[in-house]
Amino acid sequence: MMVIPFDYALRVVESMAFGIHSILGITEPCTGCLRRAFRDEGAMPYWFWPVAGVLLAVVAFANFSENDAIVLAAQAYIAAFHMGGVFYHLRLNHHPAAGFAPGVFVVFALIVATIRVGFLLALLGLVVCTGVAAILCWILVTPPDKNDQAHLLG
Repeated sequence: MMVIPFDYALRVVESMAFGIHSILGITEPCTGCLRRAFRDEGAMPYWFWPVAGVLLAVVAFANFSENDAIVLAAQAYIAAFHMGGVFYHLRLNHHPAAGFAPGVFVVFALIVATIRVGFLLALLGLVVCTGVAAILCWILVTPPDKNDQAHLLG
């Protein structure tokens, strides 16, 4: 595929963010920075952040493949992972605006996929990724105790 500057710029932004976030995820068992930042109180399995960090690093590199199928697979992971982020914040009763940060990357993934396969197919892919994210969030994220309101005090 011919390099389209806007497409390339979006993939650079994605990959820069994922490079940084992959380091945070991989080192999470040693630092605890993500659990503290998100105040998840053990809502995620201990192994999740390191695995996600490794996958984000792979996606950061795969995003620059010459092969459209690999770039589309990277965009599917980006969409599913970040829709999962939106659901994660909602399931943990964080402020609804907290979902906007990961939501930005969902929009980027939709745009990059649309450039390659057209809007309707990209939207269908996003719907599938959203379904996968919702199921995984329901399985992996333990919601806070309904009687515990301490997380609302900030």
